[in-house]
Amino acid sequence: MASNVSVEYANASKKLDSVRTPEERLAVLLEMKSYAPTHKGAENLRSDLNRKIAELRSEIERNKSSGAKRGSSSASSAMYIKKEGVGQVVLVGLPNSGKSWLLNKLIGKDVTPVTPYPFATKEPAPAMLNYNGGLIQLVELPALIEGSSEGKAQGKEILGAVRNADAILVCASSVSDKDLVVGELAKSGIFLNKLRPPIVVKSSSFQGIQISGKDFLSFPVEQLEQFLKNSGYPNSQVIISGKISSIDEVVEALDQRICYKKAILVNPFLVTDHILLDLKDKIFLLLDMILVFTKKPGEDADKKEPLSLRVGSTVEDLAHELHKDFSKNLKYAKVWGSTKFPGQMVGPEYVLKNNDVVELSI
Repeated sequence: MASNVSVEYANASKKLDSVRTPEERLAVLLEMKSYAPTHKGAENLRSDLNRKIAELRSEIERNKSSGAKRGSSSASSAMYIKKEGVGQVVLVGLPNSGKSWLLNKLIGKDVTPVTPYPFATKEPAPAMLNYNGGLIQLVELPALIEGSSEGKAQGKEILGAVRNADAILVCASSVSDKDLVVGELAKSGIFLNKLRPPIVVKSSSFQGIQISGKDFLSFPVEQLEQFLKNSGYPNSQVIISGKISSIDEVVEALDQRICYKKAILVNPFLVTDHILLDLKDKIFLLLDMILVFTKKPGEDADKKEPLSLRVGSTVEDLAHELHKDFSKNLKYAKVWGSTKFPGQMVGPEYVLKNNDVVELSI
């Protein structure tokens, strides 16, 4: 390493020893390039960085191409479970972590065998949880192990199924087990209970870098601009909507392989009947959905088959869900539940809440 590099460059270079995937290595090299000295004596250093970055980008593209081909293989297909119901929640954990036992308790019947030996679950075990009439798809996945993120024990296929799910139940009986599972997920780009850093970078047809929200930066804007130039965004539009403390957060926001999932940590061996009821509520809340019941004038509400809608959905969204023509002809609705008084008349823009009963007037 050149002796006259900055402290920031030296700190960034130290990260290379701890990263595993090509994408992580590329992010670190781009960060190093943003801090690399620009004087003539550092030409070899910059050239070496550019070469490594180009090689990694080529490797990542090759991996994407081969990954698409592998996606059609029987092993990958075997791990894929088509989503059904309100949403899909997967149960993940180490061998003998209690996943099968917990799935059976949640569903109320034996969906998958509980065994004293590890790796009994060799393929996904799906089941439907009836939650107040809405059906939530629970899927027990085969066990993760240390090295799953590198492909051990069908790790890539299992983690692909996790990536496809709407939310996650992490089954672990100790802190060390939990850390191992969460660590394997993070290494594969699956972050739990975290939001993407509040910065969006888009390539622009205009010259230069336009930044909105500079006041949210905790470091000089010139540092961000230099990083973006070195990362292939010399002409870009940047929108910052919240606090950005470091370049690391910018690197994370640009990493498209990262996905963010809501998750619950549970120790199946400590679950009682009371905890089980509470857990079902928490599982439903993970999905950011509401259940809405409909009724016809003069009739009782259909409490057996509610409609599931995204949190924040309106009466108009409900009408469109029932039939696309309903929303066009919708005049008003009567709502029982979240309104000030039962059967209150509301407009199409009214935001519905969980367990509302709605009578549409077309």
